Amino acid sequence: MNVPASPASGAQAIISAAAELFAQGGFEAVSVAEIANRAGVSKANVFHHFKSKDALYLEVMSSACQGHAQFTEQLLAADLSSAEKLRQMIRYDFEDMFANPQRTQLFLREVFNCGHGEGRRPAEQVFEHNFNVVVALFKQGQARGEFRADLDPAVAAWVVGSAVMMFFQSRETLRRIPTVHCAECPEDYAEKMLDILLNGLISREFAAAASAPAH
Repeated sequence: MNVPASPASGAQAIISAAAELFAQGGFEAVSVAEIANRAGVSKANVFHHFKSKDALYLEVMSSACQGHAQFTEQLLAADLSSAEKLRQMIRYDFEDMFANPQRTQLFLREVFNCGHGEGRRPAEQVFEHNFNVVVALFKQGQARGEFRADLDPAVAAWVVGSAVMMFFQSRETLRRIPTVHCAECPEDYAEKMLDILLNGLISREFAAAASAPAH
């Protein structure tokens, strides 16, 4: 005899199936029947948990983005250096994105204005909140004297987010480029990206020579 799934687990199965299908085909192309079939439940069961397809879509968008903000907010309160907080945030982002590729693709579809209108605004709101948490991390580093006082925290947050999203989106292409040596290892990419972010591009020797007084 099969044990019925709890409401929570049943709803989660529906959310997971919907996220995968929405990411593949977009909101308009996916039917509730397809979602129910993918989740292994009846169409009536979908409507038991979610009053409409739009309501399900909004729940998918919300669940797609919760982890990052929660994790980063915890980092803000942690007793760690700002560099280590940044390192842990980037690692978390990669782990979460590659563990949930369909969910990530759906979120990126909405953020970059090519998805369903009803889902775009919630995605933008969550993106804004997540973005501001990362900005707060950089501001905290400035207040501690660990990051440059003249650093623009919003630009720094955008650079980090762009580098993470670009790697996720183009990883398959990067694997075919001989000069790229970290496509198989997001952790290695994250460390090298962080090194550039924290230490810059200019060598210490060149910087010292450039700043030395002329004789």
